[in-house]
Amino acid sequence: MKLRSFQRSGPAGKINVTPLIDVVMVLIIFYLIVGKMASDRKAPVSLPSSAIGTSEEGGGKTIVLTIRDQSGKAQVLLDGAEITNIASLVPMLTGMDASKRVVQLRADKTLAYGAVAPVLEACRSAGIASVKLATQREHGKAGG
Repeated sequence: MKLRSFQRSGPAGKINVTPLIDVVMVLIIFYLIVGKMASDRKAPVSLPSSAIGTSEEGGGKTIVLTIRDQSGKAQVLLDGAEITNIASLVPMLTGMDASKRVVQLRADKTLAYGAVAPVLEACRSAGIASVKLATQREHGKAGG
């Protein structure tokens, strides 16, 4: 009896990469969500309380401006990145095409209006049509 010899011209088997791509996509989405949550927690702010208003989730079209109290001085953050000069905020917002987006302003309740006014003026100068002020819902009171 004669034995046949097989010659293989290619690889022994094929590897299906579809599950690998699925896992990588899930990891990318996970890190994007965690990164967004980390940037929100990077700038802790004691928001003022309000019994009225609506709850909104920040979407992809929301720009978050945070003003927090740092040892008696206002610190401004644009999407988690510190802004050292308020004058540079207008070109940054204009470059982000902010006029077509919504700005969410999160200001510390201990700050005076004088610390918030320059940021609102920068938003107006950048042509932003909608600035939403973030508050913390009061618990135990009747309201919308």
